Amino acid sequence: MSIQQLLITEVSQQPEPLLREVWHYLNFLKAKAADEQPAHPAVRPGFGSVPGIELADDFDAPLPEFADYRP
Repeated sequence: MSIQQLLITEVSQQPEPLLREVWHYLNFLKAKAADEQPAHPAVRPGFGSVPGIELADDFDAPLPEFADYRP
């Protein structure tokens, strides 16, 4: 017997208040499953991937403005 047939058999024997709770829970599970599936895969661009922007060769060099604060 399939799970669907088991559920139908079991549900058909339950009182109305319990059926209402089962229906609410089923709607909750469907909404939860819809929220867990991303609309599109999250693809993050890598560092330095913007076209046309290049960093200077001395980008990490200390700035002269901060010479008084260096040890």
